[in-house]
Amino acid sequence: MGCLTMLLSRVVDNGARGTAMSRLIKDNSGVTAIEYSLIAALIVVVAIAIIGSVGTNLSNTFSTVAANL
Repeated sequence: MGCLTMLLSRVVDNGARGTAMSRLIKDNSGVTAIEYSLIAALIVVVAIAIIGSVGTNLSNTFSTVAANL
């Protein structure tokens, strides 16, 4: 990874193109958005698993109550 960083720093240091490339390399907003979307996806997966489990347990409870009536 160090070689890539060194190569990119040399590209950034070269003339007018370097300023646009420099801003692109230093921009971390896309990385942050990806991290937040991964966290949100993980929360959704956990919520679906919990809701499914609770739904199954609740269904069993209602079946038991209905059978005892």
